[in-house]
Amino acid sequence: MRRLLIVLILLPFFTTILLHASINIINVYYNGTVEAELSNVTQFILIGSNITDLRVIGSQYNLSNNIIYLKNTGNIVYISYKAVLPKGIIQVNENGNFTINVFLPINASMNYIYPQPSSFIVINGLYNITFTNANKVTILYSFYSIFSQRQSENNVELYLIGGLIGSDSVLASLIFLLLRRSKVASKINKGEEEENIDLISNVLDERDTIVLEAIKMGTSTLADIVRQTGLPKSTAYRRVKKLVKLGYIEEIREEGKVRYVVKKKED
Repeated sequence: MRRLLIVLILLPFFTTILLHASINIINVYYNGTVEAELSNVTQFILIGSNITDLRVIGSQYNLSNNIIYLKNTGNIVYISYKAVLPKGIIQVNENGNFTINVFLPINASMNYIYPQPSSFIVINGLYNITFTNANKVTILYSFYSIFSQRQSENNVELYLIGGLIGSDSVLASLIFLLLRRSKVASKINKGEEEENIDLISNVLDERDTIVLEAIKMGTSTLADIVRQTGLPKSTAYRRVKKLVKLGYIEEIREEGKVRYVVKKKED
């Protein structure tokens, strides 16, 4: 009886600790709105640029080099602001693990997602892509300009995903990624002629950007680039050569091995 009484007395205390430890959520909206709910976090790296309407509730803070340094880390801290995000790119790079929710409109086409999301659902007309225990997230997306066949394909994907949400959100996420990858693969297989035309251009297309982002994230060998992007080896190789030719990356040969790194800008 005495042990039970002690457990009942301490239960609220431990519950409060667990709840506070688990509240580390970041919401990133495609329009530049960012919201965060944090606990036991000493610093928060702002996402995007040209920050406006910054609000920090629950802690005193200092802002330096796009990083918020929090003083009252034992409290639950709420952060919200508006930012300018790069067109077609949402990138999060934090210290520590967070639950990161990215919200995109349902007419968005996801061309690249890293890492694999833990769930993918639709809320109020927005894709909610969730990553758990993550600190680095990269999503490349674009919007459809023609709503005919592509829009109907979106609807098919939406219905498939919606039917699976109630039973297994992870399975829905996997199906979405497989469908998206099949679309990318169909574009890649249009023919060698289109590939050659893309390689002649000095403008980076969707596949160039995917390869470049993979290299920026530390993927350095051709085999790793193929594994990371899901592109065929021949396509990835041609894209790497194009990026080298245009000066975005450089090829480094060491001890018979070849690796690729982002080329440093000359002062």
